[in-house]
Amino acid sequence: MKPTEYHQRIIDYYQDTENAYKDSWDLNNSLSIHYGYWDQSVNNFPESLLRMNAVMMKAADIKPADRVLDAGCGVGGSSIFLASTLGCRVTGITLSERQVQQATVFAQKNGVNDLVDFKVMNYAATDFPDASFDVVWGCESICYADDKAAFIREAYRLLKPGGRLVVADGFVTKPENNEHPVIRQWLDGWQVNYLETMEQFSAAMQETGFTAISSRDISKETWRSAKRLYRFYFLAKLYLLWKKINFSGPPTELQRKNIDACKYQFSGMKKGLWQYGLIAATKP
Repeated sequence: MKPTEYHQRIIDYYQDTENAYKDSWDLNNSLSIHYGYWDQSVNNFPESLLRMNAVMMKAADIKPADRVLDAGCGVGGSSIFLASTLGCRVTGITLSERQVQQATVFAQKNGVNDLVDFKVMNYAATDFPDASFDVVWGCESICYADDKAAFIREAYRLLKPGGRLVVADGFVTKPENNEHPVIRQWLDGWQVNYLETMEQFSAAMQETGFTAISSRDISKETWRSAKRLYRFYFLAKLYLLWKKINFSGPPTELQRKNIDACKYQFSGMKKGLWQYGLIAATKP
């Protein structure tokens, strides 16, 4: 199926900014494109990325026998972490064929290709049968859903009774903040259509039928990642200036907006316009 215009922009964004993530987030080693979770057990940035996975894993109470859907899996970092840590089976889905290919290679390199598989698929309209998974996992991917409530309904359909949904992502503190210039420039730079509030997202989960809904603001634990991106903004600007002086090729529009977004995400968090939330719930 041909991607929608919005989905194609997301695919293009991740391909066009891949080198930036390699530089700023050590993508080829971390396999992560998400904020790190900093607490007393974390000593450095790579550890913070793994810690986020561990915190989400605990929130969803994932067990070795569970079947997990990594919704919006990127290059497979979380899928590989879960398979390596617990030995559980994980299916990762993404809109990007390139990410599926990269994730498959990374899984082989990490020795878990027998436990994980990756597919090109829209997580809000999958072709999996009902009750296929014990856990649906969304790490900084659900923000891209065309309609967040539609994703929640699909997750509910895919989960077995007793199954859990866990989401770590950005949420605006007020619905109208989606139109605030700072938030708009951040989201447009990362090709995100809009964000829900944590209250709206939890209400949609409850309306769908989820129970035992827990939500936690973990902005304090992700603050250092937001600040790291802010520092990267200045380094990237200097690099672009150097390229200009040396008559190198100019950045693409996507690359330029991606760099600018690093400034606006930090400014928006600092102003309290958005927060980083961790939400988990159970299908009865």
